[in-house]
Amino acid sequence: MRRRHFASEAGFTLAETLTAVTVLTVALVALLFATGFGVTGLDGARRSTTALFLAERRMEEIKAFAMSDAATRGWANVTAANFPAEAYASIPSYGDYRRTVTITDNPGAAANTKQIEVFVFYRPVSTTWLPWP
Repeated sequence: MRRRHFASEAGFTLAETLTAVTVLTVALVALLFATGFGVTGLDGARRSTTALFLAERRMEEIKAFAMSDAATRGWANVTAANFPAEAYASIPSYGDYRRTVTITDNPGAAANTKQIEVFVFYRPVSTTWLPWP
């Protein structure tokens, strides 16, 4: 007796299975890369926000120094020498950051004006977590 093959009993062919596995593999690899770039982008944004916070904090320190009534402080003593550059690992809890302050008098502007610039640097984000170069 001959056996009949019905369409509902038919399975996947080897070619269909290999194609499906290839498509899924490509999609998973693309998702892995996208996740890596997303995490790198988020970490970069976090570092930029922290750098902005550290710059604002340094500006507030300079403002408090300028408004102080102490003998060695005050507006006249706001100079770069009083705010030396900070190296990496010298800012407590922020080891990947460093700050520099530039203070210059503005002779062409109104009296008692200074230009104060705070620069914050941080180490770049690394993507060495990938298992291949």
